[in-house]
Amino acid sequence: MFEFLHHLFLPHHTNNFRAKLLQHDFFLLYVIAFLVIGISLQTLHRIDPQILGFATDIRINELLDLVNSKRIAAGETDLKLNSQLSEAAAGKARDMFNKSYWAHTAPDGTTPWDFINSSGYVYTVAGENLAKNFNDSSGVVEAWMNSPSHRENILRAQYEDVGYAVVNGVLNGEETTLVVQMFGKSLASANANLANKLPSQPEGLPIAQVNAETESTPVARFVSDEATPTGAVVAPSPRNVVSGLADSVVKSPLFDIGKISKNFLLGLSSLLMLLLVADGVYVWRHRIVRASGRNTAHLLFLFIITGMVWLMSFGSII
Repeated sequence: MFEFLHHLFLPHHTNNFRAKLLQHDFFLLYVIAFLVIGISLQTLHRIDPQILGFATDIRINELLDLVNSKRIAAGETDLKLNSQLSEAAAGKARDMFNKSYWAHTAPDGTTPWDFINSSGYVYTVAGENLAKNFNDSSGVVEAWMNSPSHRENILRAQYEDVGYAVVNGVLNGEETTLVVQMFGKSLASANANLANKLPSQPEGLPIAQVNAETESTPVARFVSDEATPTGAVVAPSPRNVVSGLADSVVKSPLFDIGKISKNFLLGLSSLLMLLLVADGVYVWRHRIVRASGRNTAHLLFLFIITGMVWLMSFGSII
């Protein structure tokens, strides 16, 4: 048994002084193994996503609490969850799934402000943050805070309201969870703040009276946002989308396909790197000259592959 392991993992006279796992014929087996495992995982996932699937636990109340804690730490006021902004966020998520795009502006020119206007929220200032492919709420918020532009959006002093939509589905052939965050300050709130800053009526001067007829015919009618629900409104399921609850997307399969794939690739890459290092040390100590095979190039390639696998395990934001 020891001789067999030595033959596989370490340079030896039985393997022409190069670990069998590093020889060319074994690399074909690696390719076949990748294909078989990849196809098997995807097939099992389609058969029963509850057994083998992508684990996700993103909750709107957690997103709100985490964002508000960042704002309070920065000396800003906390944001109120607004149903109209949540409706706008849900509309944006639905639009991205239906039109297969990942951007602030849709291919047909639709902007985030179009969704906010459609919800009835009349704003003086507004903003949007997007995220996808994250496993939990803290990962989403930390990614936003690590980006200067997203951080600026979260900590902007002018904002008073926020809305969220968290929707799971298939975007461009990839199963993902979209998180849409809409910020705003309503025109009604801005007008109220302005009225509070106006000087009070001087004493002794008559107060102007407004008759009931004039008062009942305002120039513009603004939608009240006093009612703030505990969870955001998630839009109806678009094509190819499986929505979660109104205030979260929680998926807890028995086995997480994301972790399995990542750990397998990282484990194999780490094993091959260790074998290459051991092979290089053996060649150096025994002054062996080889006509082919450059361990440095192989190590660099594996480092790049490992780095790509590691980066792919994180979500993306715009």
